[in-house]
Amino acid sequence: MVQTMFPRGGRVYRGIRRVGKLLLPQPSIKTTFTRIYENNCWADPESVSGRGSTLARTEVIRHALPVLLESIGAKSLLDAACGDFNWMRHVDLSGIEYSGADVVPELVSRNCRLYGGKGKSFAVLDITRDPLPEVDVILCRDCLIHLSSKHVRAAIANFKRSNSSFLLATTHTTITQNEDTQSGCGRLVNLQLSPFNFPPPLQLITEDAELGKHLGLWSIEKLMKDYS
Repeated sequence: MVQTMFPRGGRVYRGIRRVGKLLLPQPSIKTTFTRIYENNCWADPESVSGRGSTLARTEVIRHALPVLLESIGAKSLLDAACGDFNWMRHVDLSGIEYSGADVVPELVSRNCRLYGGKGKSFAVLDITRDPLPEVDVILCRDCLIHLSSKHVRAAIANFKRSNSSFLLATTHTTITQNEDTQSGCGRLVNLQLSPFNFPPPLQLITEDAELGKHLGLWSIEKLMKDYS
């Protein structure tokens, strides 16, 4: 497993609690994350998508992702959600048809203008409900942690409906019980525990060993049958 060290990740989520003040009563996911973007709620100077999208915090995954994709013969990747594309633009995606999905229209327009072109496209999509393209791998990094359990399950069911092959998603193995949250806020999630009940991952990329943060690879068709 690849490992990295940076300031303890538990502190990253302290500021997330204040986001909830913007979100009552619960609006749509599109409205929620558009408000977060417009108010710069993650308050990171490098990336509007937050500290988890900075180059310092993605050093491991930027190097490991191309290796993993090659190991499974992947030719297409859906980045759900892609955010501001801050770190992904530095990843070697040679031979990969990249699609970035985000629910914030302004972010998608910006990404199209700055980064769109041959082999790279972006679309406004709500991953919990909108039809998704069929791809070899759906990358869902640091996204499910900001969705309610209900919306997490909706997203996973939607991933299954896409008939895509693999899911590469953030999971925190140090978490022993999953808490719920309001979409737009955040908490750490262990996808192998209830109410998600994923099987053991096929591969793990360790981003932060102390925090127990990993990217786990799963065969989408082998996820629990109740995701439908």
